[in-house]
Amino acid sequence: MEQHFNIPIQLFCVVSTLGDLTPIRFRYETAEHEIITVHISEILARKETRLAGTRELIYTCAAEVEGKQHLFYLTYHVNLHRWTLTRFLT
Repeated sequence: MEQHFNIPIQLFCVVSTLGDLTPIRFRYETAEHEIITVHISEILARKETRLAGTRELIYTCAAEVEGKQHLFYLTYHVNLHRWTLTRFLT
């Protein structure tokens, strides 16, 4: 099942000497105010888009959450310097 979000997240990443970002883990707050930390096991794809003139980097990532493998779409809004969890695939 696919769920669409626009949840702001805190993201820990590695930046190469060329400026390339590699997400490592992220955390977000649920509606019940619980903090969930997700360790990214694999980055499957990275693409750059422009939405309404705003540059975005979209990462397709895999991670294990509660014993199950899931896919996530993480978006970095370059002009705003913000990360969001935009889609969650179960």
